[in-house]
Amino acid sequence: MRRRWPALGLTLTGVALLAGCGRPDAAAADATAEHFYQAVEAAEGADACSFLAPATVENLEDDAGEPCADAILAGEVGDTLTSRADDATDPVARVAGRQAQAVLPTDVVFLTVSGDHWLITAAGCDARPQRPYDCVLEGS
Repeated sequence: MRRRWPALGLTLTGVALLAGCGRPDAAAADATAEHFYQAVEAAEGADACSFLAPATVENLEDDAGEPCADAILAGEVGDTLTSRADDATDPVARVAGRQAQAVLPTDVVFLTVSGDHWLITAAGCDARPQRPYDCVLEGS
């Protein structure tokens, strides 16, 4: 009887390496922020919402009393995001574990890993000295 441990060990090592390859990087966070703002600029509410984390969608819908696709383009949230969409290009993301911050010329966007991609947890954010960011769109 032949032993199969070496083959199994190689297989498990390969699976472990592939599992580590699935984590999105800073370039993917940049792309998520940029695509989100392209959808906002094109007034594609449903597409813009597809880049949001579930808690962010839920919070937006609860606050607005309407579906995300409508709420993201309306009121203070819509006005803020639309005004920032014009120059929302060339983001620079910093990744820390499963979180990222993408800095754009007009905004700061916060993201979290979901599976093998990034989702936005907050957008329309302004820095405040010695205090947390003030974001017009954020999860709870």
